[in-house]
Amino acid sequence: MSQPLISITMSAFNIEKYLRACLDCIVNQTLRDVEIICVNDGSKDRTPAILNEYAANDSRIKVIDKSVNEGLAVARNEALALASGKYVGFVDGDDLLDRDLFRKAYECAEKAESDLLFWDYVTFWNVDEIDGKAQQPSLLRGVDPSNKIELLNRPAFAWTKLIRTEKAKELGVSFPVGLTYQDIPVHWKLVTQLDRITLLPERLSYYRQQPEATTHKTGWKRADLAVVMDMVGQYLHESGLYGTYRDLFLRQQLEMLCGIYDVVDPSLKTKASSLIDDRIGKDQMQYILSGKPLRWQARDFYLARQGSYFAGLRRSLWLISRCLYRSLKPMKENDNRF
Repeated sequence: MSQPLISITMSAFNIEKYLRACLDCIVNQTLRDVEIICVNDGSKDRTPAILNEYAANDSRIKVIDKSVNEGLAVARNEALALASGKYVGFVDGDDLLDRDLFRKAYECAEKAESDLLFWDYVTFWNVDEIDGKAQQPSLLRGVDPSNKIELLNRPAFAWTKLIRTEKAKELGVSFPVGLTYQDIPVHWKLVTQLDRITLLPERLSYYRQQPEATTHKTGWKRADLAVVMDMVGQYLHESGLYGTYRDLFLRQQLEMLCGIYDVVDPSLKTKASSLIDDRIGKDQMQYILSGKPLRWQARDFYLARQGSYFAGLRRSLWLISRCLYRSLKPMKENDNRF
């Protein structure tokens, strides 16, 4: 059997509500020469039955059926280890994608002899939103693919990338186990280690928004952002790249730490404050005080913690205005999100 052009990997956990729509997008891709590796990550609903149904009707589908839920990172790592395609791509089982995505991505990557290719995406609550949003100009237009700083500022989502499988395995790409936001360290490693990078400036992935998602919750899993940024910092130091990417790393770390505090449940604020204190060292304070790029809300957050009256006042006014804005938003916006 010849090597597939692309290994499409998908992890699924208790997503029977969305899974058929996602699988339909995958099996009906206009690029046919693909293998489809689906990992059922210990689902307790009809997810495994749906995967097996599709596998029975499509020989390209291989189902890994796990009895215990071990998390997205483990599922992705297992699928990557099995990938035999020239390139590998990731799909989350509750999302949707353009049916030309992998054909366009493959042709673009081959033409440029790429090791890593990015495309753009849209977010949606209702499927009716997709067509209009997908036609909006891509934010990748005009971006220089050799500008690694600009690429590292892009969202880290694994499902907006096509990776040469050989390179992924050479680099030892591995998603950190047990953490949310596990795409971030992988994103940093790929961008900083690979030079043949190509951009496909079209919105071809459709990112479903749902209240059940971790990114819409206020529990302590939000603090995983701090841990994955610790991993990025460690990687940069160990690879001798910290000096090159120091400012960008510090900016992202500081903004994410502030974001954790702002989003977590009030009962977790003290715990979040301690987590932040543990990570504010000399480099972080120098950056905060330097005037280098940093969201003003984040800068005021840290300055207020250092005792600045005016930073604290600005922050209080901003929090009040944000609370008022959210309370005045019509509830109807949330009525038809599915």
